[in-house]
This record gives sequence, structure tokens and C-alpha cells, in this order.
Amino acid sequence: MERTNKGEIIIGPIMDLRLKPGIERTRNGSIQQFGPRIVKGGKEIQACDFSIKPSERNHYALEIDGQWMWVNGCGHCNQNGEKMSYVVCDEHDRCQCCKVKRGEATTTPPRSEWDRGGAVWGSRDDNGVWGWMCHACYEAKEADKRSEALARIVPDEDYDEWDFYHADSAKCPWCSAEICTDESYDADDESHECDECGHSFSLTAEHSVSWTTKRVEGD
Repeated sequence: MERTNKGEIIIGPIMDLRLKPGIERTRNGSIQQFGPRIVKGGKEIQACDFSIKPSERNHYALEIDGQWMWVNGCGHCNQNGEKMSYVVCDEHDRCQCCKVKRGEATTTPPRSEWDRGGAVWGSRDDNGVWGWMCHACYEAKEADKRSEALARIVPDEDYDEWDFYHADSAKCPWCSAEICTDESYDADDESHECDECGHSFSLTAEHSVSWTTKRVEGD
């Protein structure tokens, strides 16, 4: 089985006389667009010359030694260590937890009158491979995380606020979960809710300054 230098399986040549060596190719989902396409200000000024749709959505066009070939773009099929596939084949397009196929998966319900719902949750498996998780598995995972966090909460008589004072990293004062502070460096008694235990807490960024002086000899 021939493969590309990235370890992708080569399916075979594309039998289309319009394809020439060096022609520009753009991927638009599973559709392969050929020829220059110009977009300015989010508006298409010039469309591509022509498009080709492969027999399987995970196949894509790649020029190899001057010839255009269909190549398998599914990292699961290729088993080449790829962490994120542009398009996964139908067989491997499954929930990373329960393995249900996308067409049979439980998706997110509408959250408002403007939300249509129907989505799944992005996820990564134990090997760091990106994929998705159905809504049912996501809800179960969140419930397990909430139960574990609630179990970590110590009684009020055992709680010591000094354990969370001037700490090197921010933690929930209820369940001790790590708190993301990437956008909170100016926080001053900000109200937050813990993603794990669901309890509320306030967050303040404590800044300290130190000074250094050195002698400068006069003339």
C-alpha cells in the first residue's frame, strides 16, 4: 500500500483531464476546488475554475510527482499518528466515549429560541487525538466531575481561608479545583462560579512589586 511522506494512504490517480501539474488546489470540506480563488473583505471576487467531489468525503486531491492523486485524509485509517484530521471517514466518525456514529448520536438540545441545537462536543482521547463527544456522554462526564468535586469539599469547621490566600495559583475555595486566570490579572473581588463544583467565590489578583537599585559612579 503506497503512502505519502506524511503516511497517508494513496488511493489512486484522479481521472480528470482538466487537472494539470501545478494547478492551485483548495479544500472546501470534502469538495476540491481548482484554480485561483480571490476573496477580498469576505467577498468572493473570483471563483475557482472547477470543483471535484470525491467518492468518499475523507479523500482529498494531492499532486504527487506531477500527477494528481486521491489520498485518504482520515488519520484513523492511516494510523500515522495524526492528532487532528481535516475530514474523518464515515466509519471512524464516532463519539470518542460510546463509539456511536455521528448520524445516531445524541446532540445538544436548543438552548434558546434562537439556538437550533444539534451540535456535539469537541474532545480529545487519551492519546491526544481530537474528535467529538455526543451530548449524552458529555452530560455523564460532567455529572461525574461534579460528584468528584463535591466530594472534595471539606466541612466549614475544617475550612481555612488562609490556604487560599496569596497562593501561587488560583484554586476554588470550595473544592480546590484549579481556576483559569488567563483573563483575570486585574481581578478585584470578581464573582465567579466553579466549573467543577458549581459553587460561587470571589477572585482577586494579588500583585507585589520589588525594587533594585545600583550605585552609579559620578564623573
